[in-house]
Amino acid sequence: MDASSKADTPHIEDITRAALSQLQREAPTMSTFAIERCLEMLLKTVSDLRETANARVPLCALPVEILNYIMEAIPETLDKQPIGFQPFWHSAARNSTMLVPVTSTCRHLRTVALSNPLLWSTVDTRRNFAFIAQARISDSVPLAVLVTPSKEFTDILDGFYPSHAHQVRELHLTDIGHRHINYVQSLSKFSSPGLMSCSLCGRTGDLFKWSTHSFLLPTTATAALRDLYIRGVPLLPSSPLPHLTHLALCDIHMQGLHPAIANLLSLCPSLESLVLSKLADGAVPDPQPLHMEKLRRLTIHNLPQAALQYYLALLPFTPSQSATQILYTRDAAVGSDIARWMSHRAFQADTRLAFTRQVYNRSWHEDAIAVVSPDQVAHVSQAERLTSGQDTQGIWDWYAELITHSTTLPCVREVWVTNVSRVRDHKFAILHSIVASLPALEMLVLKDNRHAGHTTFISPDLSLCPSALDPSFKAHQLKSLRLIYGFPPESSSRHTYVVYAVSFVEMLAQLRTGAYDYLEHLVLQVVRQLVINESDLAQLREHFSTVEVEYVDVLPELPLPAYCNEPRAGPYGSGCWEGSLW
Repeated sequence: MDASSKADTPHIEDITRAALSQLQREAPTMSTFAIERCLEMLLKTVSDLRETANARVPLCALPVEILNYIMEAIPETLDKQPIGFQPFWHSAARNSTMLVPVTSTCRHLRTVALSNPLLWSTVDTRRNFAFIAQARISDSVPLAVLVTPSKEFTDILDGFYPSHAHQVRELHLTDIGHRHINYVQSLSKFSSPGLMSCSLCGRTGDLFKWSTHSFLLPTTATAALRDLYIRGVPLLPSSPLPHLTHLALCDIHMQGLHPAIANLLSLCPSLESLVLSKLADGAVPDPQPLHMEKLRRLTIHNLPQAALQYYLALLPFTPSQSATQILYTRDAAVGSDIARWMSHRAFQADTRLAFTRQVYNRSWHEDAIAVVSPDQVAHVSQAERLTSGQDTQGIWDWYAELITHSTTLPCVREVWVTNVSRVRDHKFAILHSIVASLPALEMLVLKDNRHAGHTTFISPDLSLCPSALDPSFKAHQLKSLRLIYGFPPESSSRHTYVVYAVSFVEMLAQLRTGAYDYLEHLVLQVVRQLVINESDLAQLREHFSTVEVEYVDVLPELPLPAYCNEPRAGPYGSGCWEGSLW
């Protein structure tokens, strides 16, 4: 350290110590927002200082363990590469070839990289130049193998797969057509006792050119296989899969498809997650119902009406702690089927009911309804194209039928309504009547995140709250109101430094009518860019026993039971679909 640096150090330390002392003195009088801003600045300062200190340590002088951690972070997931690999379930496959330039940097880094076979555990037939070398390095570790047809892919696999099949943990076959199926099926003769994840994706083309509709898995693999994803090819396994927990079948078209799927499901007694998307068959017979005791999550996505009826009849009984979601594009006939199915859901006490309208762009919007209890979840989402002059009724068409036939409504304790307003939605009256008819309702949650940015102020109102002056008022247990306002996740970053006012003029006028005197507790949850006037809060406290204000960075979502969480979700799974909960 030179003389000038030594002289500067006490001066810098004194400044830092003085700033921290002043912050400690003023902290008791600071607002929560100011404290959090100071914490953010301090954390960033610590991060910057640590980064500066780390930059002074030569990379090659770091311990080998640290270098290995760094190199593990270099390869990207293969779904980010333009090779058509779109994993539905979680995959450990990485682009190992991104480490090749590191091995050319210096002898030490090359030695470290090549001495860790786990760094090279993904092999890809598309990268012929590196395939053999990677296979040699990873001789002793579990492998993720990506097979994509090319001119040389059969020669590459012939020289590799027979001797390494026993190491394969993931096998992903992409862009498979009828020309490749015989060779792909031949891989099943090699023992792969550790195969846990498999995907088969391709294109059907001419259905009559497929020599088989049976997907052969290695006989030694059926006991270990946990995840299976089939998309775009008319192939299904026909052997028992006793430990399969995750199955996704998408974009499959063939004769006899639905009975074949029913047979496959009967061979999967451990299934926990099932996804059925865009399945087409010429004939749809009546199914024999299946009892899948371990099924926790069922997703039905864009099935034709006959197929939807088939699978609702095939899987009529949902076990305890299970969730079903139906996602589709507008179809009036399908809507009536779903209404009947949902109205017969039996839920225990402490049920939540949620209505959501989400506008994605000028062309599409989504209506959704969810019924949530500790024991079961039923969710329906309908995406609909907005066209000029169209009467966009959406799910509203069968809300009324749900009210008439549902045994769930007397158990509803909490209702969430998102992005629905008297001004914007012409079916508002139906939803208002639902809320007013719930005898066990205790809390109403009104959330709006789609108008911020279009106006300079936000004006909450009580239009969705039932009026105690209305003779049809039945929600005598309703005491709590929760208002949530902010921005949609995709636009929140654009409003970081913009401030919007929250005006309670209309809401206060409604409270003065006496129609909402039954409300006792008010909770306001808003993003930090929204400003609430203290005088408005004082007036609100005249009408409520308690008024709480919470500033949040992320708007709260409808609480879901733990069994709705998909631990094996991949980057191209059902979570990418509009309206999906998992």
